[in-house]
Amino acid sequence: MRLLSFAIALFLAACSAGEPAAHAEDVLQAQDSPIERCMNMGGGLEAPREGDWGYSVRREDMTRLAEAGFDTIRLPVKWSAHAAERRPYRIDPDFMGRIQEIAGWAEAEGLNIIIDVHHYNELMEKPSAHRERLGEIWRQIADAFEGAPQSVIFELINEPNDKMTVRKTDALNRELLAIVRERHPDRWVIIGSAGWGNLDALLKSRPPEDDRIILTFHNYDPYNFTHQGASFADNPPPTGREWGTPEERETMRLGADLAVEFAREEGHPIFLGEFGVYEHVPLNQRVKWTRAMRELAEERNIGWCYWDYASSFRAYNLEREVWIRSMRAALLDD
Repeated sequence: MRLLSFAIALFLAACSAGEPAAHAEDVLQAQDSPIERCMNMGGGLEAPREGDWGYSVRREDMTRLAEAGFDTIRLPVKWSAHAAERRPYRIDPDFMGRIQEIAGWAEAEGLNIIIDVHHYNELMEKPSAHRERLGEIWRQIADAFEGAPQSVIFELINEPNDKMTVRKTDALNRELLAIVRERHPDRWVIIGSAGWGNLDALLKSRPPEDDRIILTFHNYDPYNFTHQGASFADNPPPTGREWGTPEERETMRLGADLAVEFAREEGHPIFLGEFGVYEHVPLNQRVKWTRAMRELAEERNIGWCYWDYASSFRAYNLEREVWIRSMRAALLDD
């Protein structure tokens, strides 16, 4: 957050010196993205085993999301839990079949699906030791989805962190993109940067030169609001914080403008791949923050993907099998 505040300060200084910020007409000139409104299927296949965290992806969920007005789902997958640890790093064929099954469900409902490599924690701790393995994982994914419709979108690596610096992430993105392009010369590929996928790192990155990539960043700022009381977090922020002051809204707006300006300069679409508020934060506060973030993104032609459908940041109540109405409205209503 300190880095984002510094970037915003630079942005404001440039504006006061007479340099224009991103205007609506600039945003509309950005390369078209296939993603507008997306839902993360969190808590399912990102677990070591699907169902371990209380959710398994279901056919009826695809129908429900399409009927609600979403055009895309993002499928976080912990591939590293299902690939051998020695060459040739073979992925369990039954697991690959499960991912292909879900992709088929999405296609049948007219949804794009983003297939993402999620929670590869060993890579973050020892990048050099796991680089080859990740490359072979992507080679197998690329082979398995050769000939798939263009509604299948790849995301190379989720939230690089720890030892995965911006420079190392840039290099890895180029390597993985080259592997994917052997089988998929025209498929959309999503690329982010380090720092847990935050905007500060993306602004420092050098994306590959490629006409079919989408830049991504995640935004949970302010963390001590969105993650207050989160049971899964180390030292979770204390509860009781509210959000919505004019200063907080201005910080959110300027972050969105920085993202758009960077994407415009790079000539790529921009994608807010994750944003959300923990389920135990008071609902009216979750709704206020979520609606503000979603509206800012849509005003700037930024495709977005809410985290998440039915897990710890949920918009859908699995126990009752109903949408949380105010959250659904925050995401979809005008």
